[in-house]
Amino acid sequence: MIHPPADLPLYAAVELGSDSFRLHVGQIEDGVLHLSASMAEPVRLAATIDEDGCLDAAAMRRALVCLAEFRRALDAWHPQAVRVVATAALRMARNAPLFLPAAEQALGRPIDLISGKEAGRLVYMGVANTLGEAQGGRRLVVDIGSGSTGLVLGSGATPERIDTFAVGAVRQSLSFFCDGVIDAVGFEAAVRSGRNRFAGSGMAGRGWSASYGACGTVRALAEIAQQTGISTGPLTPACLAELRRRFIDAGHVARVRLAWEAAARAPHLPGGLALLVGLMEELGIDELAPVHAGLRVGALWDLHQCAVACAE
Repeated sequence: MIHPPADLPLYAAVELGSDSFRLHVGQIEDGVLHLSASMAEPVRLAATIDEDGCLDAAAMRRALVCLAEFRRALDAWHPQAVRVVATAALRMARNAPLFLPAAEQALGRPIDLISGKEAGRLVYMGVANTLGEAQGGRRLVVDIGSGSTGLVLGSGATPERIDTFAVGAVRQSLSFFCDGVIDAVGFEAAVRSGRNRFAGSGMAGRGWSASYGACGTVRALAEIAQQTGISTGPLTPACLAELRRRFIDAGHVARVRLAWEAAARAPHLPGGLALLVGLMEELGIDELAPVHAGLRVGALWDLHQCAVACAE
């Protein structure tokens, strides 16, 4: 546990994600974010939504236990400001209005059920501030989540266009690899489905100087590519083609998870890879660099900038 300087304000961000709930506590000093604590718990909300569009009771119980633990951590840290956001799974679930009040009570803080565009704004803010002015210019930020996918096109610190799609790694995996089998036919169908989803984005051909993946899917795939000697830099179409071949050779989701630790941390990685292949093909992305920033980092920066603005 890192104990922060007492003279710097402490902020906290909680993300009720479609696969995991996560907590960041940190401070910003001289334009750099320093995390003091980070917690994560896989609650698997998106994977348990039933045919009627409702969250599974067991998943909701896991979620409430997790939020009670987060509450104890927040009470111990005493952050100056906290932002709690809920994302795609809770936007989609029909029984979310019943779950959210119980979740707020367990956490002891209000929960903001944000739109896909607000999620994209926060993701972009996290990436822009993490990269800093040295990585300015027009950039595309890709966020393949468990329950949805976001694309943000922006210049410097300003997002210009945010597109969201109601498909993520969980749905793609459950739709095309539901029995765990990974074969060439199923994978190609998953890629074509992804291309069809992203065909209406309108971002293809708009031009950007760099593209970044601000999500666990991209970071996990980049880690596997580095471990296997496929690539030590950004993900490219050739790199993804080789990862696709290796996933198909593994033949089953369970064997992929056993082969690579990063895949064990991202249990729906085959679906995420298929979406990423389709996305890069459809938008003509030549390379995608992983960046360790995203919604929670953006929420911390948002709190900091709001505090600075209020103080002026």
